[in-house]
Amino acid sequence: MTAVVVTTRRWWPPPLSTGLLTALLLCTGLLALAGSAQADEPVIDDSDILTPVDRQDRGQPSDLADYGVFYNRYEPTFYTGFAPRAQDPKRLHLHVGRGNQLRATLVLSDAVIQRYVDGLLARYRGYRKLIDSGQLELTQNRAFEQFEQTLRDRDLETLQAGQHKLSGAEIRQRNLRLMRELNPQRVFRISYPEQTLLDHWRAQLSDQDRRGTDNQRRLTLLNQMLPNRLWITTTDAATRSALKQLIQLTGDDDPGWPEAFFALLDQLSGGIYPRRDGAVQFDEFTALYPIGTFNQYTTYKGQKIPLYPTPGRWTMTTHQRTKTPDHIPSNLAYSYSPWLPYMHVGKTLHNSFHTLWWTMQPENTGFLPDELKQSPIKSREGDDYQRLWLLSRGPMSHGCTHVNAGHIVELRELLPATSSLLAQVSFFINKSYLFDVFDIDGDFHPEVMGVRYFVAFSLRKKRPDQLRAPIERHAFYDWLYGGKLDYDTSGNGWFHDIEDGQFVDNFAINGNQYDSIPLYEADYQPETLQLYRLVDIPFARELRKIGADHPFGTQP
Repeated sequence: MTAVVVTTRRWWPPPLSTGLLTALLLCTGLLALAGSAQADEPVIDDSDILTPVDRQDRGQPSDLADYGVFYNRYEPTFYTGFAPRAQDPKRLHLHVGRGNQLRATLVLSDAVIQRYVDGLLARYRGYRKLIDSGQLELTQNRAFEQFEQTLRDRDLETLQAGQHKLSGAEIRQRNLRLMRELNPQRVFRISYPEQTLLDHWRAQLSDQDRRGTDNQRRLTLLNQMLPNRLWITTTDAATRSALKQLIQLTGDDDPGWPEAFFALLDQLSGGIYPRRDGAVQFDEFTALYPIGTFNQYTTYKGQKIPLYPTPGRWTMTTHQRTKTPDHIPSNLAYSYSPWLPYMHVGKTLHNSFHTLWWTMQPENTGFLPDELKQSPIKSREGDDYQRLWLLSRGPMSHGCTHVNAGHIVELRELLPATSSLLAQVSFFINKSYLFDVFDIDGDFHPEVMGVRYFVAFSLRKKRPDQLRAPIERHAFYDWLYGGKLDYDTSGNGWFHDIEDGQFVDNFAINGNQYDSIPLYEADYQPETLQLYRLVDIPFARELRKIGADHPFGTQP
């Protein structure tokens, strides 16, 4: 990525003092209890990547018609996109930062890359077999046919049949190329020269570090070994000892310290960031989804911004009634979409990732632009669509995280298929005013994560009522970021004097400070789902697990 040069910009800045830990806020579903505030705390090879320079200052989204999903009836869905699936929970990182977006980054293992074509075909063949046998009756939309045609256009059957003639390296290269084609601007090759990482980390060390470190400083130094990609929140005695020895080796200028550095990095990451040809090299899939959060604002430094009532590190957990992390609600309003809990609230309630529960009828929603008033195509049954799933980005929920209908099924595809592995995935929520800063393409220039989705509205009597901000880029961002975002002469967004988030134990704390840093705006990802006639909830759950390593009907 070509960098926009600004003199005050820092690359991976040295962490500043973050002060005391903030008490974890408790959410009771309808009521947020805020802890005590302190000073400045809230009161309550990838040429397909668009660079900031490439992005034009378009007032409107590139295509408003990509927003949302038209439908007529609440029915279950399955995924018809091309995202890969995580097999190892430690490779999937879920983050929410200021700006109401969820970032899902999957560090691609060699096994996931090698079996990408196999996985797509296993999912397609599983769907097709159930359709042909009459067990799966497609309804309403025609996303499956588009999925099927795309696989035929890429001739995946021939690709798979010829794999025995290719080396492992050739299969890997071919599959990565295919993954990039099917998921534009979402697959990134990361390559950090070893010496650059070593020089950066050594520059963080102070004389005080050589005399001794406290817990928070140890975590900072460990996570700075691969900035934005390590999220170590606790340490054991062996790790503390290895870090202490490493710091001592650098002070003595011991020639063995680089190998000690990379040995510790492998230990911390579980070996998911391999070294090749003098660099730490790996491939990632990163998706950015707009989200709805708790229906309340907070004020920070005079800026009114959406409130995140439950910052911290969470782990996907079981639903308290069904005892599975792969929950699907029986309440028809959720259309049998995934409901993925990450927090128990009392004995019966949860905070979860789930889709929208209200009904939007476009013809009766006066604030919608013309592109969203009516679908340009009719339903499978030949009818006009009467309803629209359309996320409100910003304050909206009782405490859960709202994700649009097509994005929640894609998130379920990214997560491990089995419930036991799904329950091991961690989820990080920053404090309301702390940004998700990430070097998404590995160009040594981190950016604030964002997404081009400009719709936020309120509800009245469980129906969409009025816009919270105009559906226009500058006006929307002015509302969303509390006037914090500035623009350069090319129209690219820049933040000044901001902080990202870090985590100690399960607590969210203030992290690094940035004098000047750009906003990365991912294009809104069109939603890819197919509606079908309800069989039952176990069927819906199993259908979303189909893959190369999980045929339909496999036990969890």
